Amino acid sequence: MKKVVITTLLIIALVLNLTACSSKTSEASKPLVYASFYPIYDLTSKIAGDKVVVKNIIPFNVSPHGWEPSAKEMAKITKANAILYLGMTMEEPWINKVKASAPNTQFYEVSKGIEPIKKGNTINPHPWLSPKEALIMIKNINEALQKIDPSNKDYFEKNYQNLKAQLENLDKQYSDELSKARLKTFVVFHSAFAYVARDYELNQESLVGMSDEAEPSPARMSELVDLIKKESIKYVFAESLSAAKPMEAIAQESGATLLKLNTIGTLSQEDIDRKADFLSLMKDNLGKLKKALE
Repeated sequence: MKKVVITTLLIIALVLNLTACSSKTSEASKPLVYASFYPIYDLTSKIAGDKVVVKNIIPFNVSPHGWEPSAKEMAKITKANAILYLGMTMEEPWINKVKASAPNTQFYEVSKGIEPIKKGNTINPHPWLSPKEALIMIKNINEALQKIDPSNKDYFEKNYQNLKAQLENLDKQYSDELSKARLKTFVVFHSAFAYVARDYELNQESLVGMSDEAEPSPARMSELVDLIKKESIKYVFAESLSAAKPMEAIAQESGATLLKLNTIGTLSQEDIDRKADFLSLMKDNLGKLKKALE
């Protein structure tokens, strides 16, 4: 009996080992694609399915603003067959260092074709928060994947069309719901929602500019308090990874209620725990914008 048990355990161990080896071999045979940060990673994964190994460069729970890869991270990234990145200055200067270190890697800029919003010469690098711009991004991602792995072109196209339909439906929901809003102005910490404002005829007022690492000024805080009172704005928005205290102070001074709007540049631990993804977070944002603009 003892010999039978030992033999059985050895067989199980062998099967598990062979399965693990098979899985590693299967993964090694697929193209390796790195996406610069979360929204590109999630959208790419949805189109790539199980035909491509997709990895995220900027870690979860970390803002993409100002991030730089370590030497160890650089070594991993440069082994990719291809790297998909936003562009619009979001990944500068580190993406240029990666390009210089990876001459055999293909690079694809997924914001190609998006009309940028500029303040002076500075480009606002947050287009993914608008479904209209996300539709352009997934078109570019699909085209990139078909070039990276032409043998699975039809598979990628099918997944792309499915994702496109979901984003088109989301775009319609944004258009329908926000067009009915009583208010047209919403107040946020940094100007991440400029493309949402432009695409759905709203007015974004932000405490700081295009980086969530910027320091707010007392003068701007005072301006926003006056604006909130003047326009009878009932809600203002803080963000998941940005300091909440400045927006808490504005809410308290103006009498508004504080809500959180997700910039979806990364996933927080809370997002991960509740299995949120790009589409679900975009729907959450729509619900909160609708509430704030009622």
